[in-house]
Amino acid sequence: MASGTKTSNTVEIFSYIARDQKSGVVKGEIKALEERVVQEQLKKMGLDPISITIKKVSMFENLDINVFDRVPPDAIYNFSRQLSVMLKAGVPLIDSLESMLSKTINPLLNKTVEKIIEDISAGSTLSGALEKHPKVFDTMYINIIRAGESSGVLETVLFKLADFISYDLKLRNGIKQAIRYPMIVIGITISVGFYAVAFILPRFSVLFNQTGIELPLPTRILLGIDKFLQNYSGFLIGGLLLLIVAFFQLKRTKKGAVMWDRFKINAPVFGKIFKNMAISRFCHVLETLNRTGVPILESLTISSRSTGNSYVQHKLSNTKSDVGLGHKIAQSLDKYGSDIFEAQMIKMIQVGEEAASLDDMLTEIAVMVDNETKTRVNTLTATLEPIITVLMGGMILVLALSIFLPIWDMYESLANN
Repeated sequence: MASGTKTSNTVEIFSYIARDQKSGVVKGEIKALEERVVQEQLKKMGLDPISITIKKVSMFENLDINVFDRVPPDAIYNFSRQLSVMLKAGVPLIDSLESMLSKTINPLLNKTVEKIIEDISAGSTLSGALEKHPKVFDTMYINIIRAGESSGVLETVLFKLADFISYDLKLRNGIKQAIRYPMIVIGITISVGFYAVAFILPRFSVLFNQTGIELPLPTRILLGIDKFLQNYSGFLIGGLLLLIVAFFQLKRTKKGAVMWDRFKINAPVFGKIFKNMAISRFCHVLETLNRTGVPILESLTISSRSTGNSYVQHKLSNTKSDVGLGHKIAQSLDKYGSDIFEAQMIKMIQVGEEAASLDDMLTEIAVMVDNETKTRVNTLTATLEPIITVLMGGMILVLALSIFLPIWDMYESLANN
């Protein structure tokens, strides 16, 4: 048999030529991780392999043309919950996945599940198959699945993952809903102001100049803004685009991402919200992994990566290293994460470690910061709404004065003449 042995973590397409006792020489293709798996499958099919080679795939064959397709979090929640229930009932993994294939679920998720089934059938693990679809399953999800596989508690981890996704989704939706109205009002205010300054006021200025009346201060200010925008709009747009490109380029670097995420959690007004969300994700994931028996160092690694904040992850990686040296989690957090975790939280973790109830304490901390986040968002919304209303009213008043004061002056001038 002419072929070398290939071992890989990637599923390959193998072309084979084999001898069948009934029909003679046959050809075909099999997906597998390595050549040895292909040989075993051929023997099970009653075929004697003659040659096995890796098929060269065109770069366009696996091209994902559905660039704008996405899988919403609620679809991942349903996937995780259903798969957990099926596995808990004793249904084999592939059968469980096949039963979830349906035209009614998200199209991209449906295609992804089909590919996952193919990869698992070829010898891959579930986490290995999921890893090939980063647009659908994030790193946190894959790492938790891998931990569940290695600990033999996959169905439990899937159930916990579904709970976490549901909880996280409700929290994020609550925040989005709370800030939606202020953002809409701000957007409308800016749009109306720009339209008035750029299009309405210049038309009146021609009329005002013909009358020769002295323009009031609000009108002069707005006309000055309009003239500035006309003369320097190209420079402003170019400079703004340059700043945006530079920002995203810096953010793509490891150091830049850490700097930006550090600024986010320390920013006024919104910083505490971002910090609480990172703490909540860390505590929820660590509680899930620790409760299912995943080793503590592995749990800390996965939990730190789940925070969604590079700076927090960097701090927690130092904590994990310190725990690896034999220190308690609370002691390590006090040493490396005191600017993230409040003293009260660290004390709760210490009590949990001493009383062998760390999971319960982590849940309490997560619930505590989630409630605080909701309260902060609601308070922020209640504060912003009247402020935005006053600012919008003030802007409309200035626009009205800048137009109607000159008209009034012009009317008086004509009346006196």
